[in-house]
This record gives sequence, C-alpha cells and structure tokens, in this order.
Amino acid sequence: MIVARIFAVLVAAAATLAGCAIVPHLPADVPRVPSYAMAEAAATTLAREVAPVTALHDGKSGFQVLERGEEALLWRGALADRAEATIDAQYYIWNEDNVGTIAAERLLRAAERGVRVRVLVDDLSIATDPGFLAMLDAHPRIEIRMYNPTGFVGRDLLPKALAVIGDFYRLNRRMHNKALVVDGALAVIGGRNVADEYYDMHREFNFRDRDVLVAGPVVADIEASFDRYWNSTWVVPVAGLARSTFTDAEREAYYGRLHAYVTDPAHFPPRFAEALAALRARMPGVAASLVWGPARLVYDIPGKNEDPERLDAFGTMGWEIAQAASGATREILAETPYLAVMPGTLDVVRGLRERGIAVRILTNSLASTDNLFAFSRYSEQRETLLRLGVRLHELMPQPAFHGEIVERLPRMATPARLALHAKTMVIDRRIVFIGSFNLDPRSTHLNTELGVLIDSPQLAAELAAQLERDMAPENSYELSLDPAGRGIEWRWVQDGRPATARADPGAELDKLFQMRLYRLLPLDKLI
Repeated sequence: MIVARIFAVLVAAAATLAGCAIVPHLPADVPRVPSYAMAEAAATTLAREVAPVTALHDGKSGFQVLERGEEALLWRGALADRAEATIDAQYYIWNEDNVGTIAAERLLRAAERGVRVRVLVDDLSIATDPGFLAMLDAHPRIEIRMYNPTGFVGRDLLPKALAVIGDFYRLNRRMHNKALVVDGALAVIGGRNVADEYYDMHREFNFRDRDVLVAGPVVADIEASFDRYWNSTWVVPVAGLARSTFTDAEREAYYGRLHAYVTDPAHFPPRFAEALAALRARMPGVAASLVWGPARLVYDIPGKNEDPERLDAFGTMGWEIAQAASGATREILAETPYLAVMPGTLDVVRGLRERGIAVRILTNSLASTDNLFAFSRYSEQRETLLRLGVRLHELMPQPAFHGEIVERLPRMATPARLALHAKTMVIDRRIVFIGSFNLDPRSTHLNTELGVLIDSPQLAAELAAQLERDMAPENSYELSLDPAGRGIEWRWVQDGRPATARADPGAELDKLFQMRLYRLLPLDKLI
C-alpha cells in the first residue's frame, strides 16, 4: 500500500516531465516465436464434455458467477487439474505469496503431464523474484511473457517507477485484463488477479470481487484475444528480461519445493482438498448447469488505442460500456471500486437521468478503499452526482455480509478489512457486464481491459440481488444531500439501529489527510 502511494507520486511527477517524450520501441533483440490456440484441444475430455451442451444452445454462451474468493480459487484449481492440452493465463498482478505459489505449482503440475502453459502478465505490477519466473519459464512446456516491460523484472518498485518517469507515455499504459482459458473449452474472466487478497486469503484486507465461468462461443473469443496479446509487439518473453543463471539440478530442486508447498493443508482454507475433489467430480456435467444466453466479448487492443502518445484517447471498452449504459430504458445498477467520472461520463449520466433512468452505484468508502488517488477525485465529484439524482453507496470496511464472504479464513483476532474490487453492471435487469473495467480515467484511456456483455434476465436477476445486498444499509453507507444545504450526509444501519454522519464515516485520520493532499496532485488523467 505505502509503496503504491510512493509510486503514484512519482508517476504524477512524471506527468510534468513527459511533454516532449518520444515513445521508444520495445526490446527488438528478444526472439518472439508466435503461437496460437491449439486445434487439438477440441479432442480433450473437457472440450468433449462441453461441446454437446454448447450445440444445444444455438450460438449462446454459458455462465456461472463466482462470488466468493474460495469458490473462484477452487474453479481455477479444478480447471488446471482437468487440463489435457493447453492453459492460457493472462493477469495484471501475480504475487509470489500463498495464492501465487499455489497457482504456479498448479501450472507446473499441468506442464509436467504434457500441457502447454502460456502465462502473460503485466510487467509493472508483478511482485515476484525474477528467479521464480525464470525457473518456471525454463520448463519446456511453460512460457511466460511480459506486457510492456520496464526492463526491471521483480519486486523492486523504485527502478520501475524511475523507468516510468523516463519513458512516461509508453510505460503508463498497462494491461489490466484477467483471463484463464483451459483446453479452449472453459474460461474464467472478471476482476480477480493472482494474489491472496483476491481469494479471501489475506490477513489484513481482502477484496469483495467477482468472476464468471464461461463456456460456449465466447471462450473462443477470449482465446483469440489472448493470442492477439501474446503475439503483439507490446509483449516480450521473460527469458529476454529476467536473465538468471541456474543449473538443471537447482531448477528441479525449486520445482520440488513448489510441489512440497502445496502438500501442507495450512496453506489452504479448511476442507479445501475435499471441496476441490467434489468440484472435479461434478465438472463433467457443469455445462448443463450454466445459465445460457447471447453474449459478446469486449476488449481493448494491445496498447489500448492507435495513438499511444495521447492520455485521453478512448479505447474499445470505454465506448462499449458507454453505449451499453446509454441503451438503458429503466435502471442501471453498478459496482466499481474506483469511481472518477470524466466530462463524457458525466454527460452519459446526465442523459440517463434526464430520461428518468434510475442509477445506483456502489463504490468504496474512504474507510474501505485501497486507492486513495482515485478516491480523492471521486470525493470531489460526489455532490455533483447526487445533484443529478444518482444514488451513491459506499462499501463499509466491515459489512454485515463479511462473514459470509470470508467465512473460511483462518481465525484472526481482528477480521480483515474488506474493499470492493468487483466491476459489474446490470442494465434493465436484463443486460449484464462483468469484467476488469473500472469507471475511471485509467480504465477508459490507459489500461487495456476485458469483459463480457451478456443478455440474460436470469443472470441479471441473480446479480441484481447480489448488488442490492451489497448496497443494503447494513453493508454500505448511502449518501444524500443534506436538506439544510450543509453538504453530504451518510446513512447506514449499525447494530440494528440507524446511524448518520456528516463526514466520511469510519475513516482514519491519515487517510483523510492523504486524500486531501492527493487532491492537489495533477492526477486527473492517470487515476
């Protein structure tokens, strides 16, 4: 958290130094061997199980929402265990923590039984030892590539931050996509990266996040988007970046330590092995249990747009989300961890409200947020949104549903703080968006994003119920304009009783101070 704040300040400083920057080419001396989705994956057991059900649904795709972190971890583990031909993994963050180590071991185990594993991660946000990456990449069935590299692979953020200052326009553009595709048959996309806090495994704070399991034609589209990134000039093999010397014996010893790590039940939630076995046992019938409907994958091209020297050029995702929202006839429900509206977004909201469309948005409170830079801009815009008639809710750091979401965490003296990370929209109780896109300038203009638009009243009803539960007064603060004209008022229910406040409730003094400081920084196009 503190390192991220220091880095963001450096990025803000870079904005003042980049006016005459020239975008250099990515390293050209690193061999890039193209590779693509495997046709032979169609003959795998998983593909044969899914194909007949897909054929019955006439071009529709199937979905299952993954609400809880443990559920999302179980599905990733079960899919990796069932893989026979290929696993493609694309993430913004991959930490060398408990979950990151477990995930690496699962991919290694698949590779050791002959599965081709391709891993694409954003260079700036990966927090691992370079040797960790190099030794995994050294396996003949595993290849790791880095998106838009800084030249400094690993945990140390300072040289990366300095690289951003020196090459601002290029290195400020990151890959925020999250996708896992197994045997071209099933995929998981959404908001979760590969780190403890996305799977309810962190002892200090966890994310309230959301993924969706996907079957049907959209999976091929996800695979095609992966191939487009994998073979892009924005991507460089890690072998050319994380140069590390080790012997075959050292590499095998490292693999052995990975395998030994996952034999310890203490590294997993209670009864995880039993739950994983049960999920694997019912996977042959999973396609029949999905909700099927017309769907469309939307994603940005590598580099976001055709003009990498502009900080305000729209990518595909921004236009797609704006168009979907503008088509509403009755209601929009949305969850976004970071809410910082731009003039164009404000015009969309104003147009919706002028047509009488109800708009309710849940975002983080100051007490729950993990991104004070984004929150500092949102805090300045809350009153404008409320005057337009938007109903704003802010997640509590300890909502009433906290135990339901993280019920399998090991016992702790103090429950971990919860922060919103789900990126979801429900339009007219029919159209659903789930993906990686935040309602902020960075997702709109800088980071590449990926998500799916689904036409399904059944899935929309399920998600609307979840969003309304998250927005309930025992789980979030609802904001309103004070009738006496004294600013904003927060209302919620605490211990069964109504409560109110006239300043950000539950926020620590240091957060209040930092938020006010960050308002002074030139971050509008960068948050």
